[in-house]
Amino acid sequence: MKLTVKFGKRLKELRKKAGLSQQQLAELVGMESLNNISKLETGEQLPKKENLEKLCIALNVEAKDLFDFGHLKSREDLISDIDKTLKTLALKDLQFFKKTLDSYLETK
Repeated sequence: MKLTVKFGKRLKELRKKAGLSQQQLAELVGMESLNNISKLETGEQLPKKENLEKLCIALNVEAKDLFDFGHLKSREDLISDIDKTLKTLALKDLQFFKKTLDSYLETK
């Protein structure tokens, strides 16, 4: 997934969490049109550097939060990441995680 798309998904997520419409966010940031927010959220463009700080203030987040995309990974990417991590673990750790996973799945 492209950076612009990831950023857009994250921005939309944070905007909704803040309870703001695109229009409200555009006004708080001082953008002329909600079309600018729409372009950001759809991944058509990244914000200008002067708008990054305004977005952070409007959403009450730190700049790093706007670029926190870890949870937006695809199922395949997550499985690959988990597989790589598991391959580095000692047998004792693998056994622990297997028991933890089994317990979790039993409660689901």
